[in-house]
Amino acid sequence: MEYRYITQEIIDSGGRNITSPEMFEEARQYNIEATKNLTRRQRAHSLFNIWMIVQFIYLFYKVFSILTDTTMKQFGDGSYTPDILVWLGVAGFFGYIGLIIWFVFLKHCRNKFIIALISLTVIAVSWRLWLIPVVNFLVTWYYEYVENELSKELGYPSFTQLNITTFNSYADSVDNITFNSIREKARRDHPHDGEFL
Repeated sequence: MEYRYITQEIIDSGGRNITSPEMFEEARQYNIEATKNLTRRQRAHSLFNIWMIVQFIYLFYKVFSILTDTTMKQFGDGSYTPDILVWLGVAGFFGYIGLIIWFVFLKHCRNKFIIALISLTVIAVSWRLWLIPVVNFLVTWYYEYVENELSKELGYPSFTQLNITTFNSYADSVDNITFNSIREKARRDHPHDGEFL
């Protein structure tokens, strides 16, 4: 939405003295849009973070089932998994966990290609874990899409609410209010003999 009266400087200052109905409507519209944008941004962040944690649970479950299947096969039909493949799977498992913790949680990397490339290390554990790189790519793509779209909106990244004031003064912010401007407003809005002012 295009704004005529609201600028990023006004949003950064936190408030605006409204002097016309058009300005009030625009400030009200900005507050509505800021709430929607903030909710959308928080939803994308939550989805990304929840999936990054849930995939560890999924990974542990799948690895446990793979180990159970491999152990049962070794004892049941006499087949044998070579030690090199077992150690490759262990290295892939711990390597993936370490890389995800490093890049996602410590370095705050949100690039879909880097996350997908890191996720390919789980294929060393088992090809049955193909779902993790695919979902990592899709979730990170959605996260990047929402961030890129919202970065064009006024108020990004915090989308703070604009404090709207309507006092009859030339002051543009609460910081510019003086005792005299308050006294003038009181006299204008509530006429009296001026004894207590």
